[in-house]
Amino acid sequence: MKLRFNQLSRTSPLADVPVDLTGHAVTLDLSHTDADQRAAATDLARELLDRGAARIVISGTAA
Repeated sequence: MKLRFNQLSRTSPLADVPVDLTGHAVTLDLSHTDADQRAAATDLARELLDRGAARIVISGTAA
């Protein structure tokens, strides 16, 4: 599962994510994020782990 998390996003990246992510690997694409969004990405990663994600992969480079 790949989530794009960037300044162009108009909805929450968790809007279409299942509540139970047990065993899933999730890729967070942080391309084109600003400093505030990078800080919020930490909270997003914690939420994904709390939902049971087995692994979180960070991709992209911050703009």
